Parts: sequence; structure tokens; C-alpha cells
Amino acid sequence: MSSSKPRLSTTGSSLTATFSTACSRLLALAALSLALAGCAVAPSTSTLPLAVWSQHGPAGQLAVRAIVAEGLPCPLASVENQARSMRVRAGGNGKTAADNDKNPAFEPPFAVTSCEIDVLASTRQVEVAGQPVALPKATVQRIVLLGDTGCRIKISANGQGDPLQDCSSVDAWPWARIARAAAREKPDLVIHVGDYHYREYCEDPLRCTPLRERGVVVSYGWVGWQADFFAPAAPLLAQAPWVFVRGNHENCDRGGEGWMRFLSPSPYLACTDQRSKTATRSVLGNNFTADAWRLDIDAGLGLVVVDNAGHEDYRPVQETPQDVAHFQRTLGVLRQPSAQKLWLLAHRPLWYDLLGQVSQPNAFQQVLRDTLPANVQLAVAGHEHAFHTLNFAPPGSASGRPAQLIVGGGGTQLESFDPESPFFEGKSGAGSREKAQPDGRLYDGLAARSGLLLNRYSFLVLDRDAQGWAGRLLDVDGALITRCRLDDGGKEMACAFPAH
Repeated sequence: MSSSKPRLSTTGSSLTATFSTACSRLLALAALSLALAGCAVAPSTSTLPLAVWSQHGPAGQLAVRAIVAEGLPCPLASVENQARSMRVRAGGNGKTAADNDKNPAFEPPFAVTSCEIDVLASTRQVEVAGQPVALPKATVQRIVLLGDTGCRIKISANGQGDPLQDCSSVDAWPWARIARAAAREKPDLVIHVGDYHYREYCEDPLRCTPLRERGVVVSYGWVGWQADFFAPAAPLLAQAPWVFVRGNHENCDRGGEGWMRFLSPSPYLACTDQRSKTATRSVLGNNFTADAWRLDIDAGLGLVVVDNAGHEDYRPVQETPQDVAHFQRTLGVLRQPSAQKLWLLAHRPLWYDLLGQVSQPNAFQQVLRDTLPANVQLAVAGHEHAFHTLNFAPPGSASGRPAQLIVGGGGTQLESFDPESPFFEGKSGAGSREKAQPDGRLYDGLAARSGLLLNRYSFLVLDRDAQGWAGRLLDVDGALITRCRLDDGGKEMACAFPAH
């Protein structure tokens, strides 16, 4: 996200206007004291930040963050027209891809520095290197919810692995289109439920060489994060503050180092050497799992953000007593009294179709059976690459389980393209695995009363009204798929099944 260098016209009126604009910006930032020299030099585009954004965090914290090339100082910020220096969050590590050939997820190359400052959520003006930063509105009227946006590349040397997603195609990987469409909605808040980075490894020459010839980058380091998240997300990052939820692809044995450097609401900690599918794999206990925290949107709504990325939710509770203890400790925020409606945000859903009966209850479900307050209205998640709703409470009832909402269609290859998924449509045809009603299965012992499942790339827009929240599920270019409602008095995310 950068702006071009100001140019001075040789005509009188244009020269005056451009000169005045450039000087005002530099004076506000006190940038290098250039104003005292007559504002003769503008910052080079090569020194401007590579990304700038704002994000909510614990205890009412609003972090303003930026990324600059390694070796450059953190940029100056203007906060309420007062100059402030951004501090280094994580410096470049000087690594190359050859330095970590044994475990590419450990200390991958980051030739960038991440920077940050904390400001009050009530702050009304922030610029970083002259670039305006999106700040919280006095009232949140429109929220964008999405998740699972990274481009799926995991191919071993023998050619085996996940289905290969073509990151060079905006049809096969539509995250950039979704981000632009979501930005056009002008939200007050963006919630991303995790899995920002998916470009892990591609080692089979037969399958991977054509991909690289089309310019596709595969890396756990900065170039992978830039291609998978920051470049396509740029227009949406500029539009509103974000709430970032950690996904399992941000575990330390995968893209976790980028999460820690850029998006984690906690202070930076370097990931240790953890290796996927081995005894040192990421689990809750070694993954720098953050305590759950609450963001108060207003007097009527709070968001509880949970890091369950390292939870092996496919293992039943009797196999993971350490996870029970972990959740009992880290979910303490749910025990704090609150009169608000609460939405529980976590990457792995509490209830979803990819979780087999033998896995239930898992540790997350078991702990929340006992500690989930009655005012939790909605559980929001990703992980399942589809749009899915499950309603357990009767319409209009404020008792019982919260509704489960899954917004996993943000760009990562859909379940419908995965032969290992129960929603695979490769043999039965497009839309054949979509559901207008639940199929009667039990979710931790209870069947859902209503809900739908859509195998479509999408994002959800929620607009506040007098009764609650009016929802629009939109496609990759912002066209309407269907409408939804979440009324204040109930626990039902009611969505109409769309016509094909």
C-alpha cells in the first residue's frame, strides 16, 4: 500500500497547489525536517511502507502497524496531528530459503521489519508516512466476516498432497476479488477468522514447475505472506480496523512466524522449531497460544476472540486432558460478567460436519459445555471451506446453544474441490453437496434444527438495524447470493437457501 511520489507542475496554480499539499503532509509528520528546507524533497516510493493497517487487541488496545523493507527505520506516524515514532515489533532476520531446508517453517526469510504503535480506540486521526489509517467508528453499523483466504499449495516431492490451487488465476483463487468487493461495502469492522497463509511447499517438478513459471510464489517467509495476504488484502486493510483470529495454518509448524511478526495481538515471540506431523508438531501447549480476549463493540455486543489454532479437535476429550486444562485456563474471559450479547470467534468451529462422531466431544466442546455463558448468541469460525450455518435453539429463543456460523469461503480452495471432503462435488456436479437443511447428524449429542451449507466463494456483510443484524452473503464480485438475519432476541442465523 503505497502512494506515488508528488510531482511539481511548471504552471503557477498547479505548482502552488501541489507544493502546499506536499508541505502540509510533511509538516504534519515532521518527516526528516524537510519542511524547514522549503519542502524541496519528497519521500521516495522505495522507502514507503509495504503495508499499513489497524487492528483491535486485548484491553481496548488498537494497534497501528506497518511493514517496511529490512534496513529501513520504522516510519513516523501522525496521531491527532502529533508526530510519533513507531517502534520495531520484529526486525528482518537475514535468512534465505537455503538456511532452513530441513524445516522451511522454522526461521523462514523475512527481509522486512514490522513496526507498531498503540493508540486509543477513540483516536480520530492517524497517518503513517502520510497514508491515512482506518480507525474505529463511534458506532459499528456494518461488519464484514470472512476467512480461509490463502492459496492452497502443499505438494511433496512424490507429487502427493492437497489439490493444487492455481494462485495465478483470479477465478481459481478469488481472494483479491473478494477483498476488493468487501472494501466497496465500506465496513466499519472486518473480522477474519484465520488461515491467511496457505503457500507452504511445492516440491514435485512435474506439478510445481508450471506454477512457478506463471510467477506463483511459495514460501513461509515474507514473499509468501505478501502474495497470499497483504497484496490482495490491501484495499480492505485500508477500509476499516480488523479483528484477526489465528488459524491452524498460522501454527508455528506452518505459517506461524508470519502470524507472530504481523498479525498476533500479543507481543512478538519467535516461533520455535516445530515440525508438522511429528512429535514436535504445534499443539496448544507449545504454540504460544494466546488467552481469549473480549472486544466491546458497544453496550449491546461484545466479541470474544479465541486462539484454538493448535487444538487437535479431531481427537476426543479423553485423549487430550492437557487441552482441557489449557482451555479452562485461557477461556477465563468467558467467566467475567457481561450483559452484552457475545459472539465467540475462533478458527476451529465448535460444531461442524468435518468433525466425526468418534471425535466428539473434543476438549473445546467439553470445556464450553460447562463454561459457555447463556448470552453467547453466535459462534463464528472458518476452517471448513464453505459457508455453513447450524441453528440449535428454536426461533426467537434466547436459551440453548448459540448458532454456529462458518465463513470459510474466502478464497482458499473450497471443500467441493477436495476429493477427501464429504462436500466434494467433482463427480456429482456443482451444487450437488449443498444443503438447505441439516441432515440429522448429531453435533456433540444434539441435532441442529435448521441451517444450510453452500459450496461457494463468498463473504458475509452484517448491517445493524432496529431488530438485530441483517445479513447479505455476497459472491467474489459483491453480487448477492442470499440474505440472512440474526435478531437480538434469538440465537438463530436464519439464511434463505438460494436458487442456483
